[in-house]
Amino acid sequence: MIPPFNDAGCLPPGIYPATLDEIEARFGRASEVRRVQMESIRWMVDIARRAGVRRIVLNGSFATDIIEPNDVDCVLLFAADYPLEADAAEALESGLPFLELKVVEQPEFDEYVKDIFGIDRDGTVKGTIEVALWT
Repeated sequence: MIPPFNDAGCLPPGIYPATLDEIEARFGRASEVRRVQMESIRWMVDIARRAGVRRIVLNGSFATDIIEPNDVDCVLLFAADYPLEADAAEALESGLPFLELKVVEQPEFDEYVKDIFGIDRDGTVKGTIEVALWT
């Protein structure tokens, strides 16, 4: 379950797994910008599955109470057999609209989730959303 925002408009510290429908209900409907970003997230998740991505964590202003976020920061952990489909991996690595994508291995994924996504510009610890890929 995705918890309420704190007083700063961010999620409390932690990684919150959620289905695409839960993410859309919470973050993807409040404005036209958010609806378009949500479409890109759905598109990215489909491509990521085909490419062999194991985990996806979302962050940035999309995971806050800002009505019109700039983009959605995404870090994707690829599996050992990545890429399953070369064209899907190429699409991820080339980038998708409204998404800031990083496709990385485990050590870099952990660094992104904990040290980059898990802390705001002021050094305050905050939460992120993990896409539940296999539900």
